[in-house]
Amino acid sequence: MRWKRFILFMIMVALASPVMQLDDADAKRKRRYSPPLLKILDISTSPTPFAPGNGPLAITIDVELPKNLSNVDLLEVSSMISFPSKRSIRFLYSRHPIEEAVVSGGTPKIRTTLLWDGKDQTNQLVSAGTYKYEIRAKLMSNADGPPRTKMVSLRVRGELEVSSPESLTNSETHLEHVPFTSDDTPQEELGAGSDALETSEVEGSDSEDNAAQEGALKGAVTGGVKASVSAT
Repeated sequence: MRWKRFILFMIMVALASPVMQLDDADAKRKRRYSPPLLKILDISTSPTPFAPGNGPLAITIDVELPKNLSNVDLLEVSSMISFPSKRSIRFLYSRHPIEEAVVSGGTPKIRTTLLWDGKDQTNQLVSAGTYKYEIRAKLMSNADGPPRTKMVSLRVRGELEVSSPESLTNSETHLEHVPFTSDDTPQEELGAGSDALETSEVEGSDSEDNAAQEGALKGAVTGGVKASVSAT
């Protein structure tokens, strides 16, 4: 009878061992990854509702920076706007010197505004509908030649509603905070959880990165215009 119990015990141990190893590996991965210290806190748009042809849409982004900003010179905030056809993309971006950061609540923050004129890559006004966007922030250094990416925030995604000019006849416009979701997939290759920016450097110059984007989006790149620096 004892030997039967012993065999049953050994079978149970053998079955449980792979599960324990998987749980241990998952726990180690979770311990190794922490969210980037570069964060997008809030996004707002104005005017809302927005209709192309009545001035640009201002997309205002509040960004929280890590406390350690050594070896960093620039903050870049960029947005990709995709259209319902999924064939056209509009790329907007804005860059700010780190000196523009204002410390609030113990952490440095910068507010930037991207302006979209409501046009597609062919310089035509878009039609009414729902448009998707992705926004990302980068910390860069330009100490040794072209700017190089040092830290990247998680991407955030959301939707923009575009109205027809006729629908705005009796509508009052306002500023609206836009709900968004964050891409919280671990990016271990970025080392983004470290406050020491040197350890989270992404190889490759930013000029090469932007050159590739701008080459793919030729005629569709619009530089964002800074609105103000956030102190809130």
